[in-house]
Amino acid sequence: MPIFCFCWFLLLYSSAFIWAKNKDFFSPVRFVATKYALLNLCFILFVCIYPSGFYKQILTVCNVTLDQAFLQYTIVQTVAFISLMAGITLFSKKQENVSPQINQYNYRWLKNLSVIFFAIGCTVYGIFLNRIGGLVFLLTHLNKRIQLQGNQYILNLLPLLVISCIMLLLCIKLKNKVIDKVLLVLFSLATLAIFTSFGSRESSLIFIITLIVAANYIIRQFRLDFKNLAVLGVLGFSLFFYIIIIPVIRSKSELEQNPSTKVVMRNFVYNISYTYIDVFAANYYNRDNAWYLDGFFDPVTALFADNDKSMIPQVDQGVYFNSIVILQKDLRPPLPRKQLSTTSWPTENFGFAYANFLLPGIVVFFFLQGMVFSYTYRALKNDIYNPLLVVVYVLVIFTFNFSSLRLAGFIKTLPLIYLAYIMFNRFVKSKSFKNSIKINI
Repeated sequence: MPIFCFCWFLLLYSSAFIWAKNKDFFSPVRFVATKYALLNLCFILFVCIYPSGFYKQILTVCNVTLDQAFLQYTIVQTVAFISLMAGITLFSKKQENVSPQINQYNYRWLKNLSVIFFAIGCTVYGIFLNRIGGLVFLLTHLNKRIQLQGNQYILNLLPLLVISCIMLLLCIKLKNKVIDKVLLVLFSLATLAIFTSFGSRESSLIFIITLIVAANYIIRQFRLDFKNLAVLGVLGFSLFFYIIIIPVIRSKSELEQNPSTKVVMRNFVYNISYTYIDVFAANYYNRDNAWYLDGFFDPVTALFADNDKSMIPQVDQGVYFNSIVILQKDLRPPLPRKQLSTTSWPTENFGFAYANFLLPGIVVFFFLQGMVFSYTYRALKNDIYNPLLVVVYVLVIFTFNFSSLRLAGFIKTLPLIYLAYIMFNRFVKSKSFKNSIKINI
């Protein structure tokens, strides 16, 4: 069954990519199809080659065989993907044709904002290091990175580093100065180093993807020629090792005990893909144990209650998924944090939708997610050189869904991006400045 699952999704994702009416590589349909292919197919292929590498605890708690588990997953994931594509496609038909326009940008203010944002981000990182005991302490305690970042609200300003780099891309578009290219390289390397020092791959990978997408829209649209394919190959090869190395830095014990190829590949696919979590959700939940949004709003309402704060449920409902598999018993929201594991299996849109409303939830929430993707893409295309809209678009594609954790994280990031958006429109994109540089759209 995993082999059929792999072939079916390879065909489904490839068909969506090829038949997409919008030829832009980073249009929602093509972007999402590529993302799904990279994240899901590698895991399914691994299970095809090493069936014993799939978590047996999932099969046990769901009371299914491996073939049964992947059959159910294939059905639900197919409905999810089709619903997502429907939301993107149907909403995109409502997009109006944008007439050609001329935008003016103030280069001096753009560069100043970029440097200011980068300085703020570095200052924030310095304050964080000073609070916890320095860089060496951070790098030697990456296994406790979540605890170290707890209540460090100042870290919410770190996205300014990403915004700074994207603004420098627009500086290069406007004047193509060597100094701007040098600054972009230095700022990008520093941003990658800062994000990597937290022991997390996600922030760094999204930053790299944001740079690629921004370069495609701001500098020049990519073409699949030999040169670009070679560059993408080198970048992909580098990212492959980056994804593997970070978990090794966090914990070397498993690889030291069993440094086999199978263990390396297992760590790789489980670190880049949430497919195993989706397989669990698709097979575990049914009419008898679905959540129906039980406890979804409790973490918010409990903050304003007078009872013991230790009884507040986790915002991240992925801890229930992990706890169910580890403890092999049914758990459901709301439960106090102390009764659950500290490790989370992110529910994402698939787990949230199916755990709460089963197949109807999959249809509704993936369709709504597709609409959000399409709307954000339309906003970007209407203002193609706005760095903030590029950041928002990539952020939406990779992190927006209706799970409690993702919604909380997305809402937390929006005020900062909105403030930067206002400053960009006020000081950079304004016809009132003299010597502004015009770009035809």
